[in-house]
Parts: sequence; structure tokens; C-alpha cells
Amino acid sequence: MTAQAYCPDPWTPTAGENARTSALVDRFVELEAQVARARAEQATLLVSLAEIAVEQGRRSGSESEYDFATRSIAAELGAAARIPEGTIRGRMADAVTLVTGFPATFAALQEGRISEPHTRVIVAAGERLDDDSRVEFEGIVVSRAEGVTVGQLRSFARAVAEKIDPVPLTVRQAEAMALRGAWVSPLEHGMAEHRMIGPAATIYAIHDRLTQAATKLKATARAAGEPDPRTLDHIRADVLADLTLTGTPTAGDGLDAIHATIQVTIPVDTITGIGDDAAFLTGYGPIDPDTARRLAGNAATWVRVWQHRDTGALLTVDSYTPTAAQRRFLTARDEHCRFPGCRQPARRCDTDHTIPHSHDGPTTVTNLAHLCQAHHRLKHHSPWRMRQGPDGEIEWTSPTGRTYAHKPTPMVRFDAEAEVLMPDLHLSDEPPPF
Repeated sequence: MTAQAYCPDPWTPTAGENARTSALVDRFVELEAQVARARAEQATLLVSLAEIAVEQGRRSGSESEYDFATRSIAAELGAAARIPEGTIRGRMADAVTLVTGFPATFAALQEGRISEPHTRVIVAAGERLDDDSRVEFEGIVVSRAEGVTVGQLRSFARAVAEKIDPVPLTVRQAEAMALRGAWVSPLEHGMAEHRMIGPAATIYAIHDRLTQAATKLKATARAAGEPDPRTLDHIRADVLADLTLTGTPTAGDGLDAIHATIQVTIPVDTITGIGDDAAFLTGYGPIDPDTARRLAGNAATWVRVWQHRDTGALLTVDSYTPTAAQRRFLTARDEHCRFPGCRQPARRCDTDHTIPHSHDGPTTVTNLAHLCQAHHRLKHHSPWRMRQGPDGEIEWTSPTGRTYAHKPTPMVRFDAEAEVLMPDLHLSDEPPPF
């Protein structure tokens, strides 16, 4: 990376604190790798137990006896480990799928390069693929998994599987629609749980509208000098109940005027009806082309994001404020806050100059990035350092001297075949108030 890094003058830990922090981080990472290797060994043992059950079933010559053999072994292991038999049987099945169907993923787990949650994401995304497609899928996804969080991996793995899967998404979407529904389950202490399964675009839009409403209510209460003691989750639940039972949020304050916002990347051939490639819902992954076309058709505006043929980015401007084209490009490139692991959507982040404009930092996409309020404050009020390379990769340096690279999400292609629906962005080069 060749770009300069701006270093503010925040509080600074002592050398002793940095040394101790670094040693503790090393030990924690080492233990995480040990946990992964132990989980891999457990998976191997579970596969061996499943093989014993298969052999016992074959000797009996009865399918029902085979099931009894599996249950018997699961019951014994569950009793010894104090784990429910049903959980053990589920883990045995998962272990067989992982070890036999995803050898590259299992090898990475054995070596401690990825965690068990990473393997679950990979298996869930790639299980539907045939053997040849799965080899290609693992070759792309496993290396990516070694450098990202589970949340970041999930969208990427779904996108890769979508590109490789020979069965069109429209066919799978039609089959999956049969799973939609809503359920209620009783909980203790006078509570209950409501669950809903539906199209991803619909569910994400619902959550976004609830989040906007909750944020607005918190801000209104704070401005009135009467802070709302509820958490955002509390308010989301309350607003959802109001909307469902009354058709409008009863709290007022203009909440009924809030509309959900989602970001969708749509290939140009899909939006024009020439092709049927999947579109991508930010934070989720591929969605079917019919849904994408309906979203584009109902949007107030939609714009194209083009890649500069020479630099791969939009042109620099002399002013402090980025152009509308630059903002659209950055929202498509970043999708989320650019701190490693953060999933705050770009539209709820500040657009920050990596090297501040007041320190001659240019207003170019290679010096602009989205940071959520928490990580924006971290950049300006702690010893964390940030610098950005010409390809949009950001390198963070911690107080202990460790570096963490964050690359833009690769599923979004900045070329003439991309269409993006964008909201307006709040732009700021200064950290937001506490």
C-alpha cells in the first residue's frame, strides 16, 4: 500500500500496556486456533461413530435397525458428554457432510485457519452444489474465510455459490417461497416469540424501516431532554407491534413517513430483461432477478456506477464535498463501515477523508471511506491508525502495532454492467459528537 496515513495525536497507551495487550491477543488467537483444531478432531470422531452405526445397520439388514444403531450410539455419546441425543445426531450428520463433502474446508479447520462457525457458513452456502461445482466453490471461499468474520463471509459465500450453481436462482426462489410463513411460540414470564420467513428483500426492508423509526425516536427523545431508556431492539419490537396492530406507529413524530431503504446491485442485462443473472442485496447476497427488477421499477431514481478504465475509480475533485457520482461509487464499493468486521450499512455511516481535507487530503475515492460513528470516533480519538491504498484496501494499525487489512467486498463489480439503488449520505470529515 502506497498511500500516506494521517496520524492524529490521541491518548497513547504505555509501552508496557502495549506489550501486555499484544501478548494477550497472541494467546487468545492461539486458543481460538486450538478450539478449531479440537472441533475438527471431534468431527473426525463423530464420523467414525457414524461409520460404526452404518456397519451395524448393514449387518442387521434392516433400515429401522440402522436407525436404532445411530440412535443407540448417539444416546451413549450424549449421556457421556451430557448433551441431548438429538443434538448429537445432528452433529454427527453435520460432521459427515463437512468431512466427506467439504475436504478443503475441513482441512482449514484442522489447521486452525478458520473457525467452526466459518465452516457452517461455507457448508450452508455450498451444500446444494454438485461435486465438481463444490470443488470450485471451496477453492474460492476457503481462502477468503481465513481473513474475514463469519458475517462478512456469509454474503460472499452465497454470492460465489450463486455464480457457480447451474440451477437458476429463479427456480430455487420459486421452491423456497413455499417455506414462507409466520409462527408464534410461547416463552416464559408472559412473553412470546413471533417468527417470519419471507423473501430476503422484504425482510431486510422491514428491519431497515424499524431501525430508522427506532433511531428517530431515540434522537427525538434525546433532543427533548427526556432520553428514551429503551434499547433499539426494544423500540424495533414496539414499533413493529404498532404497525401490525394499528397500521401506523402510534408514537407519531413523523415515523409514518419513514420508508425502508435497501441497497441492491443489479447487472444491466438483468434490469433490461435481456438476462436473468442474480442481483445482490447488500448484507444478504443474491436475490432473484424478478424481485430486483420490481425494486428498480418502483424506485424514485436509479443510477449507473461506472469504473474508470485507467484507474478503476472515479475522478478526483478539488472541493471538500465529494460529487454525487463519487458518493454512489463509495456506497457500492464499501457497502458497510470499513473497520474489519463491522456490518453497519454505508448509508448509516459518515463518509470520511482518510487523510483529512484540512491536511491536504484529496477528495478522491482512494481517500474516502465509510466509517460508522463508533469507528469514526476510534480513528480520531485513539492510537488506531488508518491508511488507504489505491485499490480501496484499507489498512488499520492497532496501538500494539498489529495491522488489519480490509478489502472492499469483491462481489460488487464496478463496470458498465452494474446498476445500484442509492440513498443520500451524511458527509463528514470530523468525528461525530459523543
